[in-house]
Amino acid sequence: MNSSAALVALTLIISAAPLSAHHTISAVYDTNKVVTLKGVVTEVDWRNPHVILHLDVKNADGTTARWDVETWHLQGMRRRGLNQDFVNAGDPVEMTVFIAKDGTQKAELESSTLPIGTAYLSMVKRP
Repeated sequence: MNSSAALVALTLIISAAPLSAHHTISAVYDTNKVVTLKGVVTEVDWRNPHVILHLDVKNADGTTARWDVETWHLQGMRRRGLNQDFVNAGDPVEMTVFIAKDGTQKAELESSTLPIGTAYLSMVKRP
């Protein structure tokens, strides 16, 4: 293989790596299982690849469960006019989410009304 062909092959391999690392929502979350979570924000991870909201949600038996709710990437949040102050620890929230296929308490945000009154909708369409 000549050096030009090797360079092209290496470039293709390197450029494809980030694409395979990103997942589609349906690979991780079940878009047929939509639930509503009512809880209190305990922490906001404002970072790529996605902003994560950590919630304490009361179960029917009175115990508290921690849920991790995935939202958009930083640029997607900014495009929607949301910055780091869009929600804070201690804020009560109600969210409609797609739950994780593996049964863990992780979810993808489908919709929510934020404490500031802004409707926040996912790009995911329900089946």
